[in-house]
Amino acid sequence: MNLTFSLYRLQTLDTQRQKITKRLAQIEAILNADELVQARMQEKMRVEAELSDKLKQVNQIAADTAEKRLKLELNQVQLFGGKIRNPKDLQDLQAESEALKRVLKKLEDAQFEALMAQEAAQKALTEAETNYQAAIDQKASENSILAGERGTLTDEMSKLNSQREALTQTLPAEIVTQYENLLKIKGGKAVAAIVDDGCEACGVELSPRDIQAVRSANTIIRCKTCGRILYKA
Repeated sequence: MNLTFSLYRLQTLDTQRQKITKRLAQIEAILNADELVQARMQEKMRVEAELSDKLKQVNQIAADTAEKRLKLELNQVQLFGGKIRNPKDLQDLQAESEALKRVLKKLEDAQFEALMAQEAAQKALTEAETNYQAAIDQKASENSILAGERGTLTDEMSKLNSQREALTQTLPAEIVTQYENLLKIKGGKAVAAIVDDGCEACGVELSPRDIQAVRSANTIIRCKTCGRILYKA
């Protein structure tokens, strides 16, 4: 196995993948930059926030109602339990009972209104989501060429990923790790070909001895200037 040739092939695949990734990002930006799409997205986000507020209101009213019902139940136990005989205490309990019932009636009315508002917000969100998707579909239709290019690039990326996976399986794990670390710190270019006796990446001239060493099938030689792995066809 020619190690440096395999790494050069890996670099070639990764360079293609980088170009596709960049172009796909550009296409997505174009498709999502439409004013109508942005407006529909903002509307959807607004309605989502509104629905969230309505849900909080419904839950708060439900909690308040449960609390008042429990107080009323305790009040009724005391009022009709027979243990309290003092007329003044019984009168106070009766007054508290009536007050709790009035509060519960208001809470029930508020709960009904809150549930209606929640239902309206849910419908509004469904409509906003439909409008947002319709805007995206319209934009994609208007940009059918871009959409077709995106599909082609996605398929090509899938093939490149498969080829890359197969190639890395033939390489020692530590070499792949070394390569990928270089890929990150060297701006996506870990392997540089020797062109006109110089490093393709940084342009430094290499000695005949270094060039001969690079030709060795299983020896990794790195550029003394930029640190990239060197490859000679």
